[in-house]
Amino acid sequence: MRVWRIDSRSAAQTQALVEHLARLYGGLPHMRDCVAALLNLYHVAPRDERGMARAIWTWVTRNVRFLNEAGEVVQTPAKTLRARFGDCDDRTSLVCAMLESIRIPWRTQLLSRNGVPYHIWPQARVGGRWIDLETSDERARFGEHPDALMRRIAGLSL
Repeated sequence: MRVWRIDSRSAAQTQALVEHLARLYGGLPHMRDCVAALLNLYHVAPRDERGMARAIWTWVTRNVRFLNEAGEVVQTPAKTLRARFGDCDDRTSLVCAMLESIRIPWRTQLLSRNGVPYHIWPQARVGGRWIDLETSDERARFGEHPDALMRRIAGLSL
C-alpha cells in the first residue's frame, strides 16, 4: 500500500504514521543511495551534519512540489520521492526518512487546533540543538520555524 487515509481529527495518528514511515523507509538502502547522490550534488563535506540537513531540506523544498489534498492521506516517502509532490505530512516523512538513512537524529513537530492537525514539519538534531526544516513553502529559510515564516511572508500566525 502506498497511501493511507486517516481520520483527520487524529493528530496523534497522523504524527505516528509519518514517523513510522520515516523510520521504515529510512532503513532502506535505496533511500541512503538517494541521499548520498544529493549530498554529492550539493558538495557536502563528510561528517558535516548541518550541511547534510541543509542539503536534504534544500533538495526537498526545491524539488518536491507542495500539493494540498482533500481529507488526510499520507503517502510513503518512496511515493513522494518518485512523484515529486506531497503535502506537509508527505514531505515531512520524506525529510525524516532521508535523515534516518544517514543517522541524523530527527523528530516531527505537529500543530493542531482542538485536536485537529493542520501542519507537521521535521526537525533535525545538529550540533546539540533542534533545527526546523520547514519545507511546505519555498520561501522558508533553513532553520526557520513555520510560525516565523508565516509572520515574515504574510503577517499571519499559526
